[in-house]
Amino acid sequence: MSCCRNSYVEQGLSPMRMEVLVEDCGSCSYQSLLKNSIDALLKEAKDKFKGYDSCSTPENAELAYKKVQDGSSLRQWKVCVDVPAPAEDVLQRILREQEQWDEDLLECRTVEALEDNTEVYQYVRNSMAPHPPRDHVVLRSWVTDLPKGVCALVCVSVDHESAAALGVRTNVLTSRYYIEPCGSNKSRLTHISRIDYRGRCPEWYNKLYGHLCAAEVVRIRDSFTCLDK
Repeated sequence: MSCCRNSYVEQGLSPMRMEVLVEDCGSCSYQSLLKNSIDALLKEAKDKFKGYDSCSTPENAELAYKKVQDGSSLRQWKVCVDVPAPAEDVLQRILREQEQWDEDLLECRTVEALEDNTEVYQYVRNSMAPHPPRDHVVLRSWVTDLPKGVCALVCVSVDHESAAALGVRTNVLTSRYYIEPCGSNKSRLTHISRIDYRGRCPEWYNKLYGHLCAAEVVRIRDSFTCLDK
């Protein structure tokens, strides 16, 4: 097992400590980290998310992936769906109403509010037996004043002293949401995801992870459809 390098924790790519991100005023501050993440998302959107390879999925969604050149085989996945709701409502559903679309959610809380649109957030999700629950602690920030009414949300794992582990601690390398209005009370939701769930084999990431991402985004969309009914 010591020869395996399937997990980012084995590669030394662990989440940054929140104390370091708060104390640093330069390139390692949490503001810089989040700004770079939002800028990267907006650049991808401007370039129409080029570089992804499409693949089929049983879900009613557009699924694609690309390889990230950082020495790991862990793919970055992208899911797109049309949602029958305004962009800000979709953002609110993702931020504050996770229990309405995440069927595996066990608990969630805001660990620390840093600014009006920035916080450390913890959520625990159930896993199929015999796997233990997965615990996520993320630094996240969102914007609602982008051109054309676009909203965006970016998340990345952090190590926070006030967030005790409530399961296997995942490493959220990339989790970004781009929500673009596309008509009256309609939005185009794009989710980019790359998470090390710890203890999963490469085959699971390549063959199953993307479809789970698609199912999750579809549940976000369907949470609005159910309300309409």
